[in-house]
Amino acid sequence: MDNYVQRIARTLDSMDPSAPPPRRSRDLPVYNQPRQITNEHKFHLTSMGSKSPWATLKVLSRSSGSVPTFLQGDKITGSLTLDLERPDNITSIRAVAKGQIIPGLTDKEALTFMGVSSILWSKENDSEKLSGHYSWPFSLEMPSTVTLAATTPLHSATFQLPQSFLERRFPTSVQYVLVVHINRSRFRVNSRVQTQFAYVPLTRPSPPSPLRQLAYQRNSALPHPDVDPDGWEQLPPFPVRGIVFSTRKVEAICTLFLAKPLCYTRGSPIPCLISLSSPDAQALDLLSSPRAISVHLRRRLSPITPASQRSGMFDANADLSADPAENMALATWWPLQLQSPGTRRLEGEIQLPSALKPSSRMAHFGVEYSVDVLPFKAIAFAPVDEKPFLRQPVEVVTMFARDSPRPLTYAPPQYNEEERDAYFNADGLGHVWRT
Repeated sequence: MDNYVQRIARTLDSMDPSAPPPRRSRDLPVYNQPRQITNEHKFHLTSMGSKSPWATLKVLSRSSGSVPTFLQGDKITGSLTLDLERPDNITSIRAVAKGQIIPGLTDKEALTFMGVSSILWSKENDSEKLSGHYSWPFSLEMPSTVTLAATTPLHSATFQLPQSFLERRFPTSVQYVLVVHINRSRFRVNSRVQTQFAYVPLTRPSPPSPLRQLAYQRNSALPHPDVDPDGWEQLPPFPVRGIVFSTRKVEAICTLFLAKPLCYTRGSPIPCLISLSSPDAQALDLLSSPRAISVHLRRRLSPITPASQRSGMFDANADLSADPAENMALATWWPLQLQSPGTRRLEGEIQLPSALKPSSRMAHFGVEYSVDVLPFKAIAFAPVDEKPFLRQPVEVVTMFARDSPRPLTYAPPQYNEEERDAYFNADGLGHVWRT
């Protein structure tokens, strides 16, 4: 084993020692080092004309903001406090946490995919009317997965709970709510105190190849596919055809490599490598310009249909490729120093925004990502085909791989950050491309 590691180290040391050193990844995901559950949130019910609340819901979470936040595996803990000035004919008090996919502005036709509850107090166990001060603690444990009916042969499908999802330009949202129901006797008005809360699943990629792990540990250049074939996914080659200077047809064969596994932590980079070959030197020079290569991380969202339009069943493996795609991140490229005649190779990476929603699927609703190669945008080059050349599905997760060094970013320091920032809209969402 020691000889194997030494051999890998010698291989890495021999790779382009003049290349600029990599830098630590910038926007690391906030939930890889989560805060403790120590922040208290309070929500009140107050009678008309009174300054003091008669019911107070307290919730402990990781978030210091106004909305409680829970990670996969957290218990929802808190308490309900009542301060009743006079006897109240309450029959039961129940705490409920539920997850819903809401197709529009209201939850009237929502799909409830998760619900857990706990009885805090019941009149069946205490016949006296409640009056005075009371406090009941509670603890709710959410499942990490749920099973719903589907159109699969087994007529069910298991899903991991999705992250909370709410975006201004998309009709469907994923919302979690904690409600304490205060029920009274017949013909009396019930009460409830509630809050929405944020939920984040803990999803991880498998570790990268041993060679890439060693490169991260040594803060050295990444081994290329010819040195580390197990660390790269070679995608099918495709031709790039067009006309240069409005007079001459040209063609180059392009091959894209993506780092394996094809599962990436938000806030970290996707290492890429691209190779272009052509007997036309001028076409190669134009198409291998870093600004000419258009490789994007794209997102597709599948909205949930209202209950009035649903059959109650769904396809757990439905293809989202026909849904509109949003460009969420743009690849950065820089040329390799060693080139061969008729071929140009560039190294690159796609820096994933730390606020990306992770990949998920729940019934009709889906968040899916892919790395797409779009038409090249070279100077004096007019592409023959305006359609995307390639689409490779990838997964976006919230955590880093276990027992593995964290990824580094290798983009040269002279890379213009302002150019990348201008790529995004003011609200942080990418441009929408319909394909």
